[in-house]
Amino acid sequence: MQFLRFDSLKNIPHLRHTITTRGGACNGPYDELNLAYHVGDDASRVTENRKKLAEELGYDAARLVAAQQVHGTRIKPVWEELASRGAFDWNSARPQCDGLIVQTPQIPVLIQVADCAPLLIVSQQKHMLAVVHAGWRGAVESIASDAAIRIKFLWVEKSLQTSEFKVGIGPCLCVNCFEIGPEVVEATQKIAPEAVIQRDDWEKPHLDLRLLLRRDLENVGVLPENIEVMPQCPRCQNDLFFSHRGQNGTAGRFGLIAWWEN
Repeated sequence: MQFLRFDSLKNIPHLRHTITTRGGACNGPYDELNLAYHVGDDASRVTENRKKLAEELGYDAARLVAAQQVHGTRIKPVWEELASRGAFDWNSARPQCDGLIVQTPQIPVLIQVADCAPLLIVSQQKHMLAVVHAGWRGAVESIASDAAIRIKFLWVEKSLQTSEFKVGIGPCLCVNCFEIGPEVVEATQKIAPEAVIQRDDWEKPHLDLRLLLRRDLENVGVLPENIEVMPQCPRCQNDLFFSHRGQNGTAGRFGLIAWWEN
């Protein structure tokens, strides 16, 4: 198995996180480490993949919490009583949300992607983390900054400063691969108009999703130097990552998993 980790986050005490890849030989749309139950893969294979992943990374697979992602902006907290929601099925996952916040130790949370950006937002001071799924819809509706604000006000005093947060933005579509329509151009204007890129050799404008997410986070006080951005693009590196666009809509999902060890 091949994994990625954010250099700026991997040494935070008690924090564990991993971004998965396709995992090895890729002979079909779901090979070889698809983590999603909702994309047409055999459910027993997905369960086996999740168990293998948990064994490799050292967490309890049965305590995993996943989200029923809908390209929206809802972010939900996770606590002890919710451990195992979506661990081995789709129906019990946290419904209608694209972000999960956890403070309780030993509850791994999972966000699944295949072109959209996976984000990890961490408050070391308050031992809280959020995992977020951000495509263009979520990004233009400020899901990244909403997650930071939710951490700031959830279970903690209002004096917590977002300047203390550290953020990782994982593999997502690069500018060259992210062609967009006029509705995205218009929606982007309120956060970062400079994230819309137009070139003479492009028929349509393209989106810099990474820049859009960075600006959104900076707008609520996250320091630029506290945001790490991975350069990989799933469509450009479809041998390493699942890509919805690169695989014509039939693709597995790789994931961002994070948890507090204790």
